[in-house]
Amino acid sequence: MSITKMALVEIQGEEKYLDEALRRVAKSEMFQPEPFTSFSEYAAGVTAMEGHNPYSDMLRKVMGIADTFEVTLQYKDFAQLDLSVEEIPPYIDQLQSRVSALREEKKSLENLAEAHQQTLTHLRHIISLHVNFDEIFSRHFLKVRFGRLPVDSYPKLSYYEEKPFVFYSFDNDGAYHWCMYLTADEDQEEIDGIFNALFFERMWIPDYAHGTPEKAIESIQAEMAEKSERLKEVREQIKQVYREEVDKFLMIYSKLQFLSDAYDLRRNAVILRGKFHILGFIPEKEYDEFMLSFLDLYKVEVQSRPLDQTAQVNVPVKLKNNRFVRPFEMFVTMYGLPGYHDIDPTPFVAFTYTFLFGLMFGDLGQGLVISLVGWLMWKLKKMMLGRIMMRIGVSSAVFGCVYGSVFGFEHLLDPVYKMLGFAEKPIEVMAPATTTNILLVAIGLGIFIILLSMVFNIILGLKQKNLERALFSQNGLAGFIFYGAVIYAAVGTLTGMNVMNPIYVIFLIVIPLLVIFLKEPLGKMAAKRKGLFEEGVGNFIVVGFFEMFEILLSFISNTMSFLRVGGFILSHAGMMAVVLTLAEMVGAGASPLVIVIGNVFVMCMEGLIVGIQVLRLEFYEMFSRFFEAEGDPYEPMKVSYQA
Repeated sequence: MSITKMALVEIQGEEKYLDEALRRVAKSEMFQPEPFTSFSEYAAGVTAMEGHNPYSDMLRKVMGIADTFEVTLQYKDFAQLDLSVEEIPPYIDQLQSRVSALREEKKSLENLAEAHQQTLTHLRHIISLHVNFDEIFSRHFLKVRFGRLPVDSYPKLSYYEEKPFVFYSFDNDGAYHWCMYLTADEDQEEIDGIFNALFFERMWIPDYAHGTPEKAIESIQAEMAEKSERLKEVREQIKQVYREEVDKFLMIYSKLQFLSDAYDLRRNAVILRGKFHILGFIPEKEYDEFMLSFLDLYKVEVQSRPLDQTAQVNVPVKLKNNRFVRPFEMFVTMYGLPGYHDIDPTPFVAFTYTFLFGLMFGDLGQGLVISLVGWLMWKLKKMMLGRIMMRIGVSSAVFGCVYGSVFGFEHLLDPVYKMLGFAEKPIEVMAPATTTNILLVAIGLGIFIILLSMVFNIILGLKQKNLERALFSQNGLAGFIFYGAVIYAAVGTLTGMNVMNPIYVIFLIVIPLLVIFLKEPLGKMAAKRKGLFEEGVGNFIVVGFFEMFEILLSFISNTMSFLRVGGFILSHAGMMAVVLTLAEMVGAGASPLVIVIGNVFVMCMEGLIVGIQVLRLEFYEMFSRFFEAEGDPYEPMKVSYQA
């Protein structure tokens, strides 16, 4: 349960072996390349490896063929491919020539079918025209326009009664008048302008429409049937070619994609004194396996470099956790990844989230249902949230046993408790005497979690040799002493034990507050940096005063935030009491339905709210005290075969 140790690896060798080295890097799927500009020794005197990818043109042709086949390109193992790289282009060209003619014919037939269908739609609207199209369009001094006119524009034609045109409407579909107008050749421009202003949409009658609309429809339908059969034949021919070539075709695609992505790694390589250099990160435990893959490349060396020599490089982060904790990495990455030298908070999140959710949503029956739903989400949809629900559902069920709650029934487990030797269930949530204790326990739990978060911050500060963070900040040792002392004094006051003597106040409250106030200059002194008060002492005091006010408020608000833990314990029991009361009111016949619907409603609504509230506590009350989330994810180079 930590951050995977990474090794900085340098690959170098003679330039002629570069492409083979890059292919082995791509095949390993464990190497994350780093830009050479990140390393000072390569900042000058180097030549970047740039150039046109020789495989990109072939890939474009392959994708064009795939479009013709109407298939999704996917990976297929190309180890048994019987074509060399040099033999692939002729094969692609040959296959392209086989399918290009079929593709063009298919496209032409599809376009023709679409045009015919559109023409039929138009002709059906003017089928009441019993005049031959050939006679209409053969008039040299007469212009005819077919189309449709919006019904809102139709009344406006009366404004142009004196204009030289004849208008005729064939059909009205409620939105448009399907119509035609005629005008003399010399008046064409004026009349077309009028109808354009009325939003007339012209309908073009194709040259192959002969005779009356009715005869034209019959002729076009006959031709469509003939072309449809030919389209089926062409599609079947394309499928036949695909069936014959699919295996080799996908292997070629996979090989080309592999070679192309490997070639693109050249952007991360440099030439220095006649040798290529590539730097990147791999998990330390996989270094030996990675190095072995280069053993037979005698002119290529693989060596590990110390990380402490690359302070300007942000080492990528790969979280390493056990099966119980791993699903909660989803919540951590939502906030951000820890730095390579930081602490992985995932185990802390896994324990606190599971514990707090169960505490706030304790019900044996509902918890088991949540686990079951989570299991189904993971098995059927592979949703990581489902794995989290499996865990928090068990926690909810465990606390449900403590509260004695099963689907809202508070005394269903009483016989079990008596059998185990208990007089009654351990905690009666709705008892008046219990309410105060629940809220006090919630506050106490919050205090413990806040103090633990400060301990993490102190450890991180010491690891980073940042004394300002570890010792002087509000989340460092000074803040830990101050917060702990105030809490101890408050508890002492409530229990009748007075600890507020001058020594206690001065050494455990005043001095820590003063240290927090002076954390910036003290941190600079500890780091032996100059400029203790860069913006002046007066400005420092004013800004520091308001910061101290904010810090004190945050201590109070963060502690009080954990009251919501106790609040949701009570609200869950209260909501289920309401459900059972409603079930009693509707009578025995409908009460089972009310109980089922009520439980589903509470599980969905309150379960979601509790989940969000616990996540809020994680992010704002815990992470904000120690987690900086400045890490970059480990993303090794992997060939993408999804086109």
